[in-house]
Amino acid sequence: ASCGSKDRGELVGVKGKKWHPEKPYGMELIPGGAYIMGKADDDLAGINDAPAKTVTVRAFYMDATEITNSEYRQFVHWVRDSIVRMRLAVLADEVGLTQEDEGTIGEFAFKDADTSNMTVYEKYMFENYTGLGPTGYEGRKINKDIDLIFDTSEYIDEYYAEVMDTMYLPLEESYNGQRTWDVKKFKFQYNYMDIKEAAKNRGIARKDVIKKEEVEIYPDTTVWIRDFAYSYNEPMHNDYFWHDAYGDYPVVGVTWKQAKAFCEWRTINKNTYQKSKKGAALVNRFRLPSEAEWEYAARGGL
Repeated sequence: ASCGSKDRGELVGVKGKKWHPEKPYGMELIPGGAYIMGKADDDLAGINDAPAKTVTVRAFYMDATEITNSEYRQFVHWVRDSIVRMRLAVLADEVGLTQEDEGTIGEFAFKDADTSNMTVYEKYMFENYTGLGPTGYEGRKINKDIDLIFDTSEYIDEYYAEVMDTMYLPLEESYNGQRTWDVKKFKFQYNYMDIKEAAKNRGIARKDVIKKEEVEIYPDTTVWIRDFAYSYNEPMHNDYFWHDAYGDYPVVGVTWKQAKAFCEWRTINKNTYQKSKKGAALVNRFRLPSEAEWEYAARGGL
């Protein structure tokens, strides 16, 4: 309740929106509980020397299965396509093309290039906060309403071909006449707040605990060769991640930083959809389970 409301002078609290918990898609609820973590009774050799302790775990959601190749490819494609769209929009801006220039990369121009349909708030934010960075394009809205074109015979103009060419490996690094994506350019950027550092340094400025990460997100497919030196795994190296036959198999060759980036993207992707629904609540952050949560879930409550 606010000043002047009909609370009759009573402490009634702030009236909020109705909220209904939603089970995250593909996840299972792990009930909270406690278990003994550390050295086990059957550790006869004394290898696990961590002292046993009782650990209490709050209820949490966890994916019912490991992240699959298909699910991780969704992340990879999102990053790749976002980079392509940004490069198309930047080039369209540089050559002076807009969405009204049909049949050109102007169709991929920034959506905020035309401010006539913006709300007062959107226009204020655009004029005061966009472009505050090294590239001058930070905060600009890329156009996701039009599909990207990957068939070279259907490229709409030379500018489009120029942008797409920057995403592939040079010809001298290709073989069998096939151009290959330069996956080192598939980099995902995100910001997060270092809560632990903020808690340790209560007087620290907020901007000093906002961290920025940039991660190459393509899996290391060479693990099939490096980790199994005496096996013939070239087919797995070549096909496992991208071939549809392995779509439902667990993704491999992903580092901890890449897994963390995947969680951040998953949060962004879900909340972008939530924002498009009137009155929908944003989801909490997806994250990796802690060591205690992982062991607790693996034990099945034992």
